[in-house]
Amino acid sequence: MRKLLLFSVPFAAGILLCQYILPEIWRTWAALAVLACGGIGAMLLKGRRRLAAGIAASGLVAGILWFSGYAALYLSPAEALAGTEDVVTLELMDYPEEAGHGGRCVVRVLDRGLRGKVMYYGGYDLLDLEPGNRITTTAKFYSAVNLAGEKRTSFTSQGIFLRLYGKGEALVEPGGAGSLRYLPQRVAWSLRQTAERIYGEPARGFLTALLTGERDGLDVQSSMDLTESGLIHITAVSGLHCGILIGCLGLLVFRRQKLTAFSGYPVLLAYMVMVGCTPSVVRSCVMVGFFLLAPLVGREQDTPTSLAGALLVILAANPFAAASVSLQLSFASVTGLLVAAPKIYAVLNARRPSMGRTLGLVWNFAVGTVASSLGVMVLTAPLTAVYFGTLTLISVLSNLLVLWMMPVLFTAALAVTAGCALWPGFDAAAFLPEAMARYVLRTAGIMTEIPGHCIHFTGPAVTLWLLLSYTLLAVCAVSRDRRRKYLFAAVIAAVCLAAAKALPVMALRGGELTAAAVDVGQGSATLLHSDGITALVDCGTLGTGTGPGAAVANTMEAYGWDGLDYVILTHYHEDHAGGLAELLARVNIGMFLLPQLLGSEDQAALQEEVLALAERYGVPVRYVESAESLELGTARLQVYPPLSVGGVNEEGLTALCSAGRFDILVTGDMGADTERKLVETYELPDIEVLVAGHHGSKNSTSVELLETVTPEVGIISVGAGNTFGHPAQEAMDRMREAGMTLYRTDLQGNILIQVHGD
Repeated sequence: MRKLLLFSVPFAAGILLCQYILPEIWRTWAALAVLACGGIGAMLLKGRRRLAAGIAASGLVAGILWFSGYAALYLSPAEALAGTEDVVTLELMDYPEEAGHGGRCVVRVLDRGLRGKVMYYGGYDLLDLEPGNRITTTAKFYSAVNLAGEKRTSFTSQGIFLRLYGKGEALVEPGGAGSLRYLPQRVAWSLRQTAERIYGEPARGFLTALLTGERDGLDVQSSMDLTESGLIHITAVSGLHCGILIGCLGLLVFRRQKLTAFSGYPVLLAYMVMVGCTPSVVRSCVMVGFFLLAPLVGREQDTPTSLAGALLVILAANPFAAASVSLQLSFASVTGLLVAAPKIYAVLNARRPSMGRTLGLVWNFAVGTVASSLGVMVLTAPLTAVYFGTLTLISVLSNLLVLWMMPVLFTAALAVTAGCALWPGFDAAAFLPEAMARYVLRTAGIMTEIPGHCIHFTGPAVTLWLLLSYTLLAVCAVSRDRRRKYLFAAVIAAVCLAAAKALPVMALRGGELTAAAVDVGQGSATLLHSDGITALVDCGTLGTGTGPGAAVANTMEAYGWDGLDYVILTHYHEDHAGGLAELLARVNIGMFLLPQLLGSEDQAALQEEVLALAERYGVPVRYVESAESLELGTARLQVYPPLSVGGVNEEGLTALCSAGRFDILVTGDMGADTERKLVETYELPDIEVLVAGHHGSKNSTSVELLETVTPEVGIISVGAGNTFGHPAQEAMDRMREAGMTLYRTDLQGNILIQVHGD
């Protein structure tokens, strides 16, 4: 009887119930109800079934109580401090990283009795410190659960239960810097620094991610290509990396199992700490531990039990990790490998042709890779659809082309990078892993050029298709065994997918102009399309989640728009221009129309980034210094130059798109004074749609503007729960008093406008 499995799965179920369903006041009652049901089951069942039911009920109760107790000990004391300010002493647990206008680092609080980790935000001087250093500073305490008015799990799933923002000068002490405790972090930092020195772009970021799981060094193009091709999983340290590492260690001791277990496994545990103890690597290390140690204590190697044991270890250490996307994807992937992949392999291998040894090995690898990829996809597709809005269809082919070399690449990268860290004269060997890394990235890029390589869930039709596909799969699984049932199901799913993708495209045919305010969170992005010509006004956000570039590219794909003829930036702020790198990684752009900074230089760095992107992708740039008129299919696009000096918001462009008697106006973030200059300088028509200035700020969308252009509809591009107070009630009242109907991206999502005739 798999007792550990019988306990661990209900334990995880209890924690998931508390995380997503059960409110705090019902958890004790739920545990008592489970105990009562378990008692009744014990009376009705006998023998092994009674024991199994008892173990499962105990696991479920333990999960509910463990989550509740953990929340009371770790989260509640931290939440009680939210909103207060005090002097605290902190110890850095890792190397700081740059964030916003300073640095941030995971720390632990030494003088408040708090359990768990804390995210500390400080100035740029924080970047000079190392793990073990201690800081005494005045700090403001913020919740790690409630972010911008929304409840989120991004921090608590990592064991971080509080956010601290430093204020004023900080007293720094050496503390435990240089101690053995932080040796894994120093090794990881050394590997990152060495990789930065010996490898060139874009291989540098990829190899750093491969070795340490740190993806921040990946350039946007590489990250997008790996994600869209289904290869991003190789940069998450997991079973692949741990298996290769323990295999290499086993070879060093001549495959002696006891010696590998007692000398190699501690090295693997140190590597786990070095890469940050992410759920995927912890799961892998625990499973490797079961694999190595089970024979030594006379127990069988049982993969489902070791997987359940790994889940128990992770959730016992932090039950809030149940909400981690990394954990859910990791365990879904392995479950797919265990449950679905063997059946798929048996089907694919049923008619294996006769062949020699070499071709047989190639056949086994190819069929095994395909079966593994499909098995993983079966269970991870719903998760990637929910969390990322994507489903990569080309991943089977991508894995076939890449996975064969990953053991060699990882081993070479680890050996070369470690060798160069110890001896700079070894740098010449860096060419080998760099060449292999370039092959992986180039392959990923080629895969993304294949039409239909990835599905983006931008509308209900595609979501319904996914539900239909799993319904067909379930019907096939429970129906009688017939050879062609899965083939028929695949054909039906393919036809339905083609229809789901064609519906939005067909719905937009025949219009003179289509305008779409894309939901990018706290930012702005407005698409304009007419007769095969497409323009974009702004592309940025200050929010989290799907980036603005991806959101715009997904919207264009859904409507069948291939590229952008014009990209117009009203001004240089992150919420209007920060998504261009992501956009350029997926969409071809014909021309940038930009404002030239006049009196304000506080966003010159962002302007330089935009110009660097234009140079990298070969996009011509034109500064708008006088009013310009551009043909946009059967419509016309007017772009007006900056009218004020003294602030980035006021030094922006204005866009007016007209199709027949329909007009839509985009003013960026300009305030009331600049709006007054706009209506005084140019003869603006009566418009139908106004994209509200500055996301509905009280200082924009003035009475003078509304009285001059008399819009009928207002679109407010704004993020849910933002900290800026957007949209302001005063601005919405002004627009409603002017007779406008208001739409908001935070409430309605993408807002689509179609113009037919007049």
